[in-house]
Amino acid sequence: MQSGMIIQAKIATWERDSHELYDYNTNEIINTTITTSNPCYLLRNGNELQFSQSLMLPPSTHAMKYDSKIYTLEKNIAISPVDAVDGKKLERNRYEKLWLVVNALKPANGVKGYKLAEGDVIRLGRLKFRVKELKGTPSPGLEGFSMHDMMSINDGSDELQESPSSRMFKLPCKICLSEANEIDNPLIAPCMCAGTMKYIHIKCLQQFLRSKLSSRSTDSTISFSWKKLCCDLCKKAYPYKIVINKQIIELVEIPKPPGQYIIIECLCKDKNSNKGLHVISFCNKSFVKMGRGQDCELRANDISVSRLHAVIKFDKGSFYLQDKGGKYGTLIQIKRPIILDTNLVFQCGRSLVKFNIKKQWSLIPSCFRVSYNFDSFARPYPSSHLPLLPMNTGIPLSVNDPYELLARAGLTHGLPEDYKTHNNLLFEHKQLGLNSSYEGEDDDPMDNESIEEVQMAELSDVESGNEATNRYDVSM
Repeated sequence: MQSGMIIQAKIATWERDSHELYDYNTNEIINTTITTSNPCYLLRNGNELQFSQSLMLPPSTHAMKYDSKIYTLEKNIAISPVDAVDGKKLERNRYEKLWLVVNALKPANGVKGYKLAEGDVIRLGRLKFRVKELKGTPSPGLEGFSMHDMMSINDGSDELQESPSSRMFKLPCKICLSEANEIDNPLIAPCMCAGTMKYIHIKCLQQFLRSKLSSRSTDSTISFSWKKLCCDLCKKAYPYKIVINKQIIELVEIPKPPGQYIIIECLCKDKNSNKGLHVISFCNKSFVKMGRGQDCELRANDISVSRLHAVIKFDKGSFYLQDKGGKYGTLIQIKRPIILDTNLVFQCGRSLVKFNIKKQWSLIPSCFRVSYNFDSFARPYPSSHLPLLPMNTGIPLSVNDPYELLARAGLTHGLPEDYKTHNNLLFEHKQLGLNSSYEGEDDDPMDNESIEEVQMAELSDVESGNEATNRYDVSM
């Protein structure tokens, strides 16, 4: 931190403690101001926020939580969230997430709001959404296009056709009971079932999983909902994608509209809760509404979401999130360090924080002043090698993978080969996926990965007679 700098934090705290929400329409606010001249942590102690240079909290402060840290990074004053201290992951009740208040952002390139990127986490009230995929390139000749038409193009009801060149196995597919095994539709073992229940065709599995989805469509949106997609017998959760002979195949293919679109998935606390996915087309619209109202394209049935809470606007190939006066605000989760800009407003739990940076003035001549090495204070607060990148430029705030951030910033020199090759899979690895759209950072590690290599049927194993014939032999 530069010598002679004072950081002032103006804090507004909602007196009511409710799901780490802040009521933007209430007068029950506690206003405080705190200052620091050194790198430090921002901590919560009940209704109060305070700065602390101590790395570890004393044992007596069980109620205190980490909110953020302020330190020197690349010769800039940076702020970042805190979910680990001294390399050790904090328990969820020991820290609060750091959020960016969208309504306080100044217009960028003449457009108000936050420029969305793949991987960004949006919060409306208590509900959270993640931007799974977006495409800003328009396609010509799409006048009158409706998302209703996409649902009737392919309903997945085509019957499986056997090829004359297909190889036959003694163990059939447990769905269609066919013993055919083709190159483009092989028999695979994606779960723990054994015996005659071991194998299933890829296309049969895709049709089975597609039937588990319930959908609702309008002219501009398709919304899918489902429970945990797993085998009905052994209960093993299916991955989002599988790898066969180094080829990645989607088990559930979500229809993607032509032209510009955005795909948003709902995040849920419990892995057993219903998951949701929204495919939104901007072919014939420049914005879509998000809220609890009947006329909203993306509807959220939660009392903490206002009837018209926010909108997503498409402008010049980019998607912007704009707040429309939601009672509990429209927020973007921050998972990487950013420059401490005085124009930004942050939310930590039920508190809003706005920072001011002031320079100390002194009548003492510079030759008599004590020189402080502020970089030495930054050492206890490592950045985990996350780069300091600009915000509101299309680089996600809700991603904390350094390789992924560099790829999004266009700085791909020296990246591992798998990041270059599978760049389109970066945001579907680990937390992103049809079975993993819950908040993984708050829970135990997931039971399944979103991309999983599966076993193919082998002719030698089947003909040797070593396979069990118990139809319901299931490994638990």
